Amino acid sequence: MGEVMDSSSHACRSHAGERRGSPARRIVTTMAPRRTLFVVMLLLLVAAPVTLLSGCTLGGDTSSLPGLGERAGNDKISVTVHSLKVLNGVTSDLGSVITPDSSQDAFVIADLTVQNRQDSAVQVDPENLRLWRTDNHYQRGAGAASTTGLPHEFTALKARPLGPGKKIRGMVAFVFPKGTALEKIVYAADPDIGIGLNGMTVRAPVAKRPPRLGQTARGGGLALTVRSVTYPQRLTHGLWTTAAKKGFKMVVVDLSVKNLDYRPSYKINPLNVVIVDNRGGQHMSSFSALGMAEAAKLQLKRLKPGARTSGKVVISIKKRLKVKRIRYAVGVLGPPLEIAVSR
Repeated sequence: MGEVMDSSSHACRSHAGERRGSPARRIVTTMAPRRTLFVVMLLLLVAAPVTLLSGCTLGGDTSSLPGLGERAGNDKISVTVHSLKVLNGVTSDLGSVITPDSSQDAFVIADLTVQNRQDSAVQVDPENLRLWRTDNHYQRGAGAASTTGLPHEFTALKARPLGPGKKIRGMVAFVFPKGTALEKIVYAADPDIGIGLNGMTVRAPVAKRPPRLGQTARGGGLALTVRSVTYPQRLTHGLWTTAAKKGFKMVVVDLSVKNLDYRPSYKINPLNVVIVDNRGGQHMSSFSALGMAEAAKLQLKRLKPGARTSGKVVISIKKRLKVKRIRYAVGVLGPPLEIAVSR
C-alpha cells in the first residue's frame, strides 16, 4: 500500500533528486530590537535549504493513495502524515515574528510519524520528505539545522538512525507560494511511499484579531489574560516612589499567565511581557519599580502544566506613543500570544 513508483520510475526520481535548483526563499524575521540574544538567535536561523526540483512523475493517478492521517508504507518503512498546516508566519520563543521573505509565500508544516518495519536500523531524514505540486515539481523538506529559530512547538524531525520496530514523530518545514496546488507528499525510500493530497491549495488562514482586555489569548501552550492597563503618574510604596523620566510615561500591566500544556514546565519571566506601540515598536521592562510592593509584581516562577500565576509589570514608553497590544514572548506556530489594548 502506498507504493508510488515502479523500479524504472525510481531510477528517474533518484536522478532528478540529484539536481540542484534555485534555493528556496529565505526565512526572515520582522521584529524591533529587544536583546542581543535575539540577534544571535536569528543569525542561526539559516535559510531553509530546500530545493524546488522538477522530475519524473511518481506515478499517475494519486486518488488511490492513502490520505492525511492514514498509514502508508512498504515492507521496510511506514509513514503517517498527521497534518499539513499552512501559516503566514510563526513566532520564535523570544517573541519575534518569523515570515518568509515574500508575502506571497507561506510556511507548510508537515507533522508525521515514521516507523521502521525492518530487523535492522534505518536512517530517517527530513530531507527524504518531498512535497509535490500538481505541475510535477517537488521540494525537499528543510533539515533540522535550518529551523533552529522556529518555536518550541515545532518539534523537528531530526536525521537519525531508527532502530528495528521503533517509530519517531516530528515536523518538517517547507516554503511554498500561496495558491500552489499540492498533489502528494512522498517519503523517499525504496520503493517510495506516497500520501495523496488531492490538489490541496496552499492557503493560510485569515488572521484573527487578538482578544481584548479581560479576555484570554492562547498560544504556545500558554494562556494570557490582561486584566488592566493603567498609566499612573507615580508609584509609591513605603519610602520609595517611582516616576517616569521627562517625556515618558509609566504603563502598569496587570496580567495572568497559565501553563496549558507546555511541558515539562514553563519559566515565567516578567521581562517577557512586551508592549507593542501604535508604530510597531516593542518595549519591555527596563527598570525596577521600587514604588510597587514585591507581592504585587509578576515574579520569576516555574509553572507546571495547569498552574497559573499573576502580577503586574511596569514599562516606560514615550508619551506620544499609544499602547496597542500586550504581548507575552513565547514561541507559537502562528501569530504571537497577545492582547489588543487599542484597535
